[in-house]
Amino acid sequence: MSEEESFSVCPTCLGNDKHIRMIKQDNGAECKQCTRPFTVYRWGNRSASNKLNKTLICLTCARAKNCCQSCMLDINYGIPTELRDTALKLAGLEPLSVLKSSTNREVKAIMADKLQESFSKQGKTGEDDNQTKARDILMKLAQKLNSTPKAIEGPNTNPEVADPANVSKLSKKLPFGNSLESDKHQDITTFFIFGFPKDLPQYLVAKASEEYGKVKGIVLNHDSRCGFISFEKRESAEAFAKSIDENGLNKNKKTAGLLVLEGNPMRVCWGKQKPLAKTSHENKQISLVVAKVMKQLAEKDRDFARTKATTSSSKSNTKSSSHSDKSSSKRNKPSQVKYKALKDDFEI
Repeated sequence: MSEEESFSVCPTCLGNDKHIRMIKQDNGAECKQCTRPFTVYRWGNRSASNKLNKTLICLTCARAKNCCQSCMLDINYGIPTELRDTALKLAGLEPLSVLKSSTNREVKAIMADKLQESFSKQGKTGEDDNQTKARDILMKLAQKLNSTPKAIEGPNTNPEVADPANVSKLSKKLPFGNSLESDKHQDITTFFIFGFPKDLPQYLVAKASEEYGKVKGIVLNHDSRCGFISFEKRESAEAFAKSIDENGLNKNKKTAGLLVLEGNPMRVCWGKQKPLAKTSHENKQISLVVAKVMKQLAEKDRDFARTKATTSSSKSNTKSSSHSDKSSSKRNKPSQVKYKALKDDFEI
């Protein structure tokens, strides 16, 4: 199988079926990581849902991040790639992902080719001490993440329906209720962004934020539909917040600001960076929370606009009525009748 005809999908996304029918579509979509067209594969996973799964990133980016093309978790251990690389850095080892935040697509392809070549050399020479140490760390980390007891599910349980208790716990950790008011958040340079579609290219967010200063980092979880944007300087962060606040879409200053990128609406607010979902089940839960919050914020903005319009119209009606009352009182006031004598006065 050539590179164009192969794919990198984890066993969890493939499912337990022995025979899987796949639909192949050449240049079917843009890669979320490098935005290049790539071959999309679609297949059914009855153990997860009735919907078709599909690959979201190209094979080059998947190999560069050592992740699954569908869930974008580590291809071997099923853990988030950010958590994996952070654990390796803390242990003094090199991270497995070589993708940087560069917007140059050719650079990413070259780095992926170098990584593929290094993997082939490692296969011939065997594992060294660092690779053995990294494997042990990641295996322990995967066991710890997957050791969380799962809820007992019946035969008719829908895994896409989130538990309300778990949803509330996850939602409290993320700053959905913050706004873009700089006075209330003076010590942070990070924004919480949520509500974007799952197929939104990351370069659109990078392009919209890099206009106002140097960006320290952008972390987007497309499955959860939320992430964080971190600036290096407070001045750049305030300029970014001001641009969203004054884009003409945000009349209600008490809620997260509305931002539209190429027709895709999303919300942005101040918020300290916190860990996002770790498992695919948590991703689905947070995605449900994001959809609910987006609907609530839209209703709040609609009610705010109606209240403001009603208040302004009532004020104008009050002014016009007071003005009409004054004019009518002037018209209804009895006029003084002046009498003129028939003859001039004379002295006796």
